[in-house]
Amino acid sequence: MRMMQLKLESLRIAAALLATPALLLLSGCESFMAAEAAKQHPVEGKLVDVGGGRRIQIDCQGENGPTVVFQSGGDMLGSLGWKPAMERVSKHARACAYSRAGILWSDPAEGAFEPEEVARDLHAALEASGEKPPYVLVGHSRGGLYNMIYAGMYKDEVAGMVFADSSHPDQETRFREAGVPTGDYVSPAQELGLALKWTGLMRLAAYPTDPSIEAEVKAFYPKSVEGNAREARGRGQTLEVAGRYRDLINWPVVVLARELPEQTVARKEADSREAYLLSPDGLDASVRAPVNEVVWRKLQADIATWSSKGRLQIVPESNHAFFFFKPEVVEGAVNEVLAAVRVQRRPSPLVR
Repeated sequence: MRMMQLKLESLRIAAALLATPALLLLSGCESFMAAEAAKQHPVEGKLVDVGGGRRIQIDCQGENGPTVVFQSGGDMLGSLGWKPAMERVSKHARACAYSRAGILWSDPAEGAFEPEEVARDLHAALEASGEKPPYVLVGHSRGGLYNMIYAGMYKDEVAGMVFADSSHPDQETRFREAGVPTGDYVSPAQELGLALKWTGLMRLAAYPTDPSIEAEVKAFYPKSVEGNAREARGRGQTLEVAGRYRDLINWPVVVLARELPEQTVARKEADSREAYLLSPDGLDASVRAPVNEVVWRKLQADIATWSSKGRLQIVPESNHAFFFFKPEVVEGAVNEVLAAVRVQRRPSPLVR
């Protein structure tokens, strides 16, 4: 109900602003600028048809299977967010990163969002681009939930998984129980911006990202915001659906969890004073940490228990974006999973 009221309020504001002559002149500006952005920033990889004439951008590099598939989080980065990790992994494995519907070069989807559509789109995109399973799925943040859904829907195609500071199906419940606010799915400011998207004014908004991908992210920003907001409004449903697929069987799984710089310093100081074994979640009572970080770490540790071959790895001196700024950590986890997968799938020796 509150979200509907926010939407109506945004539309009322937009309608009032339409009466301003200056904004009337902006009519059609976004369409023109979006077309120019597409010309100036040609697709990385290729666009493949996933049904109904809708296209998804996918970028695959390297050789030697199994193929590593990178899934972005709830952001505007799409496949570009995995560039540093892709550069490393593709030197010794096949690696694919893609952008979900409405993000960057990918065509938007219509109708109400369904979490399962992400899995179907990825499955169709991999098939259309000629990729073959088995796949090692790597997901950051919300992308971890989408990978859980994919693994549940296409079990025979999955060989292993890496979770990079992934979301957890129970996170909102756990945060509420701990008194930690979970925030709006889409903020009122974002709703207002989307209501005025056609004016092109949204392009004036800053979206902090690395300079190496800034031009492309900014060029498609209004479109990507809309695609991401469509997903974000369905966050509750995504958490619920992903929660059905917690059984990660015996796939090799590495869960990478952040450790903020101040936590790393405190932990090292505690280590220097006394020898102790960390708990399974890597937390210790002598190291003070914000409540939300404690809850988040426990959620990461829980994910690692969903496979008989799951393992939690703490990433020191990091934050939620370590997947981009510490690609060597992602590469190490991927290599570990690939090694396990290759052993599991080694062909049987010929019987003589």
